[in-house]
Amino acid sequence: MIQESQIPSVRLDAQLVGKRHCYDAWREEIRPFYDVEPFSAAANGQEQVKAWLLDDLIFSEVAFSHQSFSHNARHASNANYLSLQVYRRGAMRGAIADTPLEVRPGEVHIFDFSREFHSVAEASAVAGAVVAHEAVGYDPGQHPAHMKFSSDSAVGRFLADTFFALMGQLPSLQKADANAVAEGFCGLIRGLLAAASRKGTPNRRFQAERRAEMRSYLDRHLADTALSAERLCKEFGASRASIYRDFAEAGGVARYITQRRLDRIFHQLLSTSPARGRVQEVAGRWGFDDPGHFSRLFRQRFGVPPSVVLGSGDNAVKPGRWHARSASYPDRDASLGRWLKAI
Repeated sequence: MIQESQIPSVRLDAQLVGKRHCYDAWREEIRPFYDVEPFSAAANGQEQVKAWLLDDLIFSEVAFSHQSFSHNARHASNANYLSLQVYRRGAMRGAIADTPLEVRPGEVHIFDFSREFHSVAEASAVAGAVVAHEAVGYDPGQHPAHMKFSSDSAVGRFLADTFFALMGQLPSLQKADANAVAEGFCGLIRGLLAAASRKGTPNRRFQAERRAEMRSYLDRHLADTALSAERLCKEFGASRASIYRDFAEAGGVARYITQRRLDRIFHQLLSTSPARGRVQEVAGRWGFDDPGHFSRLFRQRFGVPPSVVLGSGDNAVKPGRWHARSASYPDRDASLGRWLKAI
């Protein structure tokens, strides 16, 4: 039982709201963060949330089934905060501000949620923290939209160890200590941001700007089947070696183009009415003429066949749908949704 002297917390799981309504409760609670869509009827009852309000920071432990997450313009318009995430198990693939990303267990990722963000996650367990921009001196115009700290690096290990040590203290942390602990955590994030700014030498800034411009160019011309590394060489006056370096993290230009086309197809399929041949019709618009090859690539990227995604963005209540929009669940004194909206 939580004592009055302890920091506020909230819990959501099937035991609290009932297995039948668990997914709908989860959807409503994280609505300030994401729109979500499940990939399996088995989603019901698997979602869990534990969260703590530490001064003005929100820390959370969540578990969820295989589903898509969309942090779109509606969410991002007033989202002046950072989200730190560490996957304990599972994985996620997606894109933030048109930059592809992949998240695996043990890595520490910091996202700027004033940018749009789309992803597909496996069944996962994730520890996270939400921090306002002003609390750590974050400037979207100067700092990166996404920072990754590998579990193989000294900084990544230190950050993860410190974060999990703090998470372990939250269930018993006293309100009297909340401000000091929160300030200490914010100080750590401020230091990481300062280090990132110092690395921004003129040459590195030029390289970063060129990479962003090339990615933007590719995204604007994705429907062009002649898109290639050679096109970038001509458009940007860069050597093949430079372009190879700029796209090394993405697996090369061709892989980047393929992955971005798959992302476009994914979101088009969500809102496309199911019909025979419709999947291949959408895939063909983006240059995928071999149904078998396309299906394999799509499954590798998102973990499900394209037929499962087709039409799943329709939120109407229908027999056999993955979730029931009209379901209700018990009111709770502490609402995680209200905490998130206050950020």
